[in-house]
Amino acid sequence: MTLLIFRPEQKCAISATRFIAAGLPAIAVGLIDTQACEAALATLPSILSTLNADDSIIVTSTVATQLLALRHIRLPQQVNTYAVGASTAQGLIEQGYQVMVPSAPTTEGLLALNELKQLTGKKVVIIKGQGGRQDLAQQLTLRGAAISLADIYQRIKIATPKATQQWQAEQIRCIIATSGEMIESAFEQFDPKWLQSLPWIVVSPRTEQIAAKFGINTILLSDDASDQALIRRAKEFLEH
Repeated sequence: MTLLIFRPEQKCAISATRFIAAGLPAIAVGLIDTQACEAALATLPSILSTLNADDSIIVTSTVATQLLALRHIRLPQQVNTYAVGASTAQGLIEQGYQVMVPSAPTTEGLLALNELKQLTGKKVVIIKGQGGRQDLAQQLTLRGAAISLADIYQRIKIATPKATQQWQAEQIRCIIATSGEMIESAFEQFDPKWLQSLPWIVVSPRTEQIAAKFGINTILLSDDASDQALIRRAKEFLEH
């Protein structure tokens, strides 16, 4: 039996390869692609140049990390830099930054950090995709921060899903989704009753709530959205 992974299109091939290398037959399907937002990328360096030593930068995804590297946009070294998730942190570390990472790779995890409790008079730049992390921006504003949102990419739904190999519904034992958008897109693309009949592995309490809203009955929670965490959770599920 096979695992079906719903991920952003650009991550599908490597995720499927890692699962197979770990002994887990897997097919990855890209439901969403990303596109750079040129205007936001063009203005980001000037926003970063205004930051002082007590200010902060939050990078919310590996897509954002990769775009910073591709466009040769350097983050100021003297500010506090935070990453959501281990993969995002690793991408920043490879670019030479010191990074703080919450134990839970979520908005709630960030908000629990002592360093982000008192922000009166401080600036925070959130580097993210369009529409994401609105709750984070609102909560940090309530804590006194002056927020700048750098929406440097947007997510685009793929009209015809792209899979790493051909597959049939009867092959699938479990579905893995790495975001709420993936769950929503899956229910637009595939038979809802079939999707509801299978167990799902999701990556955060928020995605767990979205899965439940769509009528999925068996929902398992991964530690985060990294392939390592998802492989670990999938093995635990298959062994029971």
